[in-house]
Amino acid sequence: MGSNNFVEANSAIGNSNGIVIFPNANFNQIRQNIAVGNPPIQQSTSVPSLPAGGGVDIWDQSAPTNNNTFLGNMCLTAVNAPCPTIVTSAVPRKPAS
Repeated sequence: MGSNNFVEANSAIGNSNGIVIFPNANFNQIRQNIAVGNPPIQQSTSVPSLPAGGGVDIWDQSAPTNNNTFLGNMCLTAVNAPCPTIVTSAVPRKPAS
């Protein structure tokens, strides 16, 4: 990703990495994206050493001073980017007995 971009309302599912922001990227807005299952469920989700150790849903490689913003993205794993905790009060319905 370069600079001064909007990355909005995309789906990144089942890739080796989902959304990657490169080191020199700045002033980007990453918002309202769905990035889950990166790496795919068949691969390990551990990330001991990037990039060789697997993958993540959102990976921000840029410096914190690069002014990239993240808002409303749905993800399960991230490096240097927020992954909001998704809380649900839904209770699964039990079959009738």
